[in-house]
Amino acid sequence: MPKATTPLATASRQSRRHNPLEDDLVATGPLRTKSNKRKAHKDLDDGEKFVDSKSSRKILKIGQELANEDSVETRAAPPNTAFKFESRFDNEQSSEEEAFQDDEEAWGDEDGEEVAEEVEIDPDDLHLFHKFIPSGESPVLELNRDNSAGEGQGTNLADLILEKIAAHEAGQAGRPVIQGGGEPEDAIELPAKVVEVYTKIGLLLSRYKSGKLPKPFKIIPTLPQWEDLLSITRPESWTANACYEATKIFVSSKPHITQRFLESVILDRVRDDIHETKKLNVHLYKALKKALYKPAAFFKGFLFPLVGSGTCTLREAHIVSSVLARVSIPVLHSAAAIMRLCDIAAEQTSVSTEGGGATNIFIRVLLEKKYALPYKVIDNVVFHFLRFRATDPANGPDAMTGVTGRDVKDLKLPVLWHQSLLAFAQRYRNDITEDQREALLDLLLVRGHKDIGPEVRRELLEGRGRGVIVEDGGGDGGDDTMVLDS
Repeated sequence: MPKATTPLATASRQSRRHNPLEDDLVATGPLRTKSNKRKAHKDLDDGEKFVDSKSSRKILKIGQELANEDSVETRAAPPNTAFKFESRFDNEQSSEEEAFQDDEEAWGDEDGEEVAEEVEIDPDDLHLFHKFIPSGESPVLELNRDNSAGEGQGTNLADLILEKIAAHEAGQAGRPVIQGGGEPEDAIELPAKVVEVYTKIGLLLSRYKSGKLPKPFKIIPTLPQWEDLLSITRPESWTANACYEATKIFVSSKPHITQRFLESVILDRVRDDIHETKKLNVHLYKALKKALYKPAAFFKGFLFPLVGSGTCTLREAHIVSSVLARVSIPVLHSAAAIMRLCDIAAEQTSVSTEGGGATNIFIRVLLEKKYALPYKVIDNVVFHFLRFRATDPANGPDAMTGVTGRDVKDLKLPVLWHQSLLAFAQRYRNDITEDQREALLDLLLVRGHKDIGPEVRRELLEGRGRGVIVEDGGGDGGDDTMVLDS
């Protein structure tokens, strides 16, 4: 079906339609072509231009009017002597003479002697006057005396200030400026540009959330004076995100550098955050997990200083021990950590039995990893528990009991100690000697817990001696008779 035509479309088509060429050629009128306007304008521009007489008269009239106005403005005016330089001296001289004559009339003749009139002063007013002016002298006289003295000396205030500044700078130049605290003999000299760069880096780390760290900060572990440069950045003002990124950088460096960084920066930040918020920031928690990639540096730089301080709270111990439980630690590093924790617990229990609560948490977590510990470590753990067995001073020292120098019968052991003993009995009941087993059973009779003690006793009794091989009796009870089918 063809498309319907509309009147609007038809009109536009007719407007675009042209007549046949034959009709244009045989037209009655002469053939006219459109002139090129651009060419006409160009020809006019190339030709000479003339101004008619009417325009010329108008231009001349306007020029004459402007010339008349200028002549009126610049016409010479009579000079005004009131503003000349010489005129001011005559006026000043005449005014001074008139003022002098007025003063003579007001004050009278100087040759004549006049008697000053005595004025009585109220005692209260006089007391008030002396109260504000203790010296009893007139402030006018004091001012005149100061002016007279100043005229003789001729001291300039600006010169005095500059002299004081020069003296202060000379005194400062005599001794070096020490920043960061410490002893003067331990001070080191750092370029001003280096100090400025790391100061700005510290400002950046105090606002850091994500992104790349500056290149000068990444190379700090490789520098010889890295601790001084690190202190310039003020680690105590870093964000938790910056602490995590810095931990990744320092853990990748040498072990002793990692240990020093964890002890000086991460330990304080973790304890402060737990103390303020009662929990640990997720980025600091990730920093602790990342630090365990260097187990020796983590134990020496973070765990042992934390426990050895004697102020480790149970909340801090639970949070940090959860990191140990989630990350795999090499067996030898774990064994060395258990031995060191037992020694720290012995030092703390010599002062107070309650002080070893946090230490027992870490011992229990490491024991629950079920590592195949060396016999030396197991003996040290057994000796750690036997320290708390009551001793009789009359019987003398006993190597298996561990003499603490005081009677511990009346002391109450924390539940955490009993929990760590239960964890040891469950995991290592087959790795202790028979003498150690008997000593631990005797310990339960004296220091056992009413609920945990029976479970520990059951685990110890089910264990076998160290080095005893378990005989596999098989499913037939040891009967090796061959059964033949008939």
